[in-house]
Amino acid sequence: MNYLHSKDPTGELHLAATSHPWLLGDGIFETLKSEFGSLFFLDRHIKRLLNSAKELLFEEIDEDLLRQRIEILRSRTAGFERGRFRISLFSNGEYLLSHESAPLRIAPQKLLLSPKLRFSGSFLTGKKSMSYGDASAGLRLAKKHHCDDLIFFNERDEVVETGTANLLLETRGTFITPAVESGCLPGIVRGVLLDWFKDVKEATITIDDLKDASGLFVISSLREIDLVTELHDLNGFMQKYQISAAAEKLRADYLINSRSIPNS
Repeated sequence: MNYLHSKDPTGELHLAATSHPWLLGDGIFETLKSEFGSLFFLDRHIKRLLNSAKELLFEEIDEDLLRQRIEILRSRTAGFERGRFRISLFSNGEYLLSHESAPLRIAPQKLLLSPKLRFSGSFLTGKKSMSYGDASAGLRLAKKHHCDDLIFFNERDEVVETGTANLLLETRGTFITPAVESGCLPGIVRGVLLDWFKDVKEATITIDDLKDASGLFVISSLREIDLVTELHDLNGFMQKYQISAAAEKLRADYLINSRSIPNS
């Protein structure tokens, strides 16, 4: 993995293990997909990062300098065929950039319905927070039940997101994703789909919508659009999904457009 720290642009990693933000996980991050030296949707990621930092009252950073250092690391590691580029920003204004190879991974997902809720009105709602304990515990529970991830609901029994991704449902030829009012992350690929495709809409989604859907997908910057094949709960319920021609076309159109204009 290649690093670049805000305090040392030469690439040396200097993060005090006893620093306050580091010990408390008091930070936010962005994970970008890279291919052959291109960083996907960089402007959207930086905008979300800086908006979150402002809302959380982080120390202000110099955006121009951040972009310069992103470019230094991007150019230094442009040989990656596919990669994971991460911007980690701490509450004291320090940040760490990292870039590592991330081979293509397309694997149908099995999801578990979470027995725990996510509150839609917390300080970290809609933020890509380093405080990842909630999601990590959910992933361990999912794996215990032979699933890959789990679906969280909020205090109003609305579908929010998985532990690591946004959700997209197909129903009667249209596609819906949970509204931000549910407490979901305003994901980058989610936003791109809403901007680019008129058949993709925001909506309040319930357990009944999951059961009525003909297709279910996880969407994220690295996974992009991946099919969910099975939905489970702790009581033995299971539902299966398949990918339709409409969903195949949506995914193909997204992939073509995102590669031709990766920072749109």
